[in-house]
Amino acid sequence: MALYRTEAVVLRTRNLGEADKILTLFSDKRGKIRAVARGSRRPRNHLMGVSQPFTYGSFLIFKGKNLDSVSQGSIIDAQVYLREDLLKMAHASYIVELVDRLTEEYDPNQELFELLIAVLNEMQVDGLESKLTRFFELHFLRLIGIEPQLLRCVGCDNPMEPGEERLRFSVREGGILCPTCHESRTDALPLSKGAYRVMRWMATADLRRLRILQIPPPVDAEIEKMLQNFITFHLERPLRSVEFLHTIRGTS
Repeated sequence: MALYRTEAVVLRTRNLGEADKILTLFSDKRGKIRAVARGSRRPRNHLMGVSQPFTYGSFLIFKGKNLDSVSQGSIIDAQVYLREDLLKMAHASYIVELVDRLTEEYDPNQELFELLIAVLNEMQVDGLESKLTRFFELHFLRLIGIEPQLLRCVGCDNPMEPGEERLRFSVREGGILCPTCHESRTDALPLSKGAYRVMRWMATADLRRLRILQIPPPVDAEIEKMLQNFITFHLERPLRSVEFLHTIRGTS
């Protein structure tokens, strides 16, 4: 078996037998990996700490036929704040499930790895949870090649301006529809000028500038609904973490 070392974030864990876990990791050099952490559910086991959800660690892994196997692991950032605050946990759970469900194993994406680390790290700041999630969704979709078209009408290909009004968003066609084109698309979602401006800004903004952005709650809710419908269309079924997130926030 080949032995390799990689940095990774724990996306998901599943119990195996009486003492083991199967870890789903997103790594810097190999993309998504599934690996067994043997004995990691036993107290004082050397893999117990690094096998917790959201943990960012360094892993020494044996390549196996069906499943890889974690030989060693050390914590780079435990990101405990994501497990101690229910709202942060709910948003982080949604983000890591998004990565798990829409990426393939052993498909490296260094930029996505860096985005994941940066967003989870920034989430320790109170009040940024929703903005960070919207930011992650837009940039994640771009990095995996299915980003919504926000700059041009997907019907006629005419360029759209940030101040455009009476726009709609087509989940099926994957982007913005101008007032002329959306007349014949009854399934397109209304898109307010405020939501359109925020989405365009976020899609190209640097994460460090996100703190200055003010998003009215109705606009945030509108963008969330639109992006989740778009993501569900590509997945064909909702993410399980969406219900948990809605429950924690007391929404439906």
